[in-house]
Amino acid sequence: MNVLNLYSYQYLINNFSAVNYFYIGLIVFVAAIMVITGYFYYRNQNDFRFRNLFILVSLVGALVIVLQVSRFNNQRSSDSQTGQTVQVLKTLAKQKHVPINQVYSSSNVLSDGMTIKLGKHFYLVHMNNDKTNYSIQETKLVNKPKYVDKGEFKFWGNNSSNGIDYGSVALKFIVGLIMIVLQINLSGKGNLAPSNALDQLQNYILGGIIGGVIYNSQITVLQFVAILLIWSIIVFAIKYLTSQSNILDTIINGAPQVLIDNGKVNVKRALKNGINANELSFKLRSNGVNDFSNVKNATLEQNGQLTITTFDDDESQNYPLITDGQVDLPAMKRFNLAPEDIDQLLNEQHVTLKQVYLGQYQDHKLNLVLYPTNRRIL
Repeated sequence: MNVLNLYSYQYLINNFSAVNYFYIGLIVFVAAIMVITGYFYYRNQNDFRFRNLFILVSLVGALVIVLQVSRFNNQRSSDSQTGQTVQVLKTLAKQKHVPINQVYSSSNVLSDGMTIKLGKHFYLVHMNNDKTNYSIQETKLVNKPKYVDKGEFKFWGNNSSNGIDYGSVALKFIVGLIMIVLQINLSGKGNLAPSNALDQLQNYILGGIIGGVIYNSQITVLQFVAILLIWSIIVFAIKYLTSQSNILDTIINGAPQVLIDNGKVNVKRALKNGINANELSFKLRSNGVNDFSNVKNATLEQNGQLTITTFDDDESQNYPLITDGQVDLPAMKRFNLAPEDIDQLLNEQHVTLKQVYLGQYQDHKLNLVLYPTNRRIL
């Protein structure tokens, strides 16, 4: 149900005066805190607590100043329009013989279709295009209006005057930050650095969702939370499915690709993965290798990094054969093993594939790390 706000004559002429004094006092207070924290930081430059506190207070002070300057500019541009509205209300009050304290308006700006109340009667204002003439027509309201006689204090400013509800923006920032932290922790990662294609896609879309929604006033905080939850469900559903299917994991996240084997470059595989000669040379130089013929194994990982083993290294590069109860098919091919060979290796240790958390194949032996014995799959 839409409720019409009607502002009193006194509200229009005294609008925001008390709030202006509050902001001036707030600026002075924040400036004083900045000076004090700056002094303590100057005296204790080796203490990071004072440094961080000084930065925090400085940022808060800058925010308050920016909001205040923006609000003053908006207020100054609307003062002249409010003055016109006040003059019209005074004229109508005299014409209708209504006390000025019984005059209300739905807007502080003269506009066609605005509603005013004179005494006990409501009127609709009609104006021409250049707003030089107006007429009023008595009307009836469907719902009881809300009367505003005193200025309502809003710390973050008036959304109707500057177009941005800073309180809602701040709350959305906090919600987005919490969701990012939750996704990092729940996915078992320490940061947002992508390790595969799904992680990269997750970062892009999550950033797009947060960036696109934060400044959209038509999307509420609850809707924002719902959108983030939907995306989180999709991400973790894909993670679950890829953990259950090795083929699906390879399709979505890819698999390590051997580009150099025993000093020989697999040009076809390199080009298939979008690695040209210049980029391959750069990756080799980044790892301190200038001669590709000295490379025993160079594998392109899912995150785009090149893992290199040279003939001078003591140990050859090795890869897990079994991860999360699934056989790594590229690793199986690399070790020239067949599914029957893996089954035989598992049977020798009296375990099944689903019991294996991590399996490393080395020296024709399978070293296993098993799930806890009380592991249950619901």
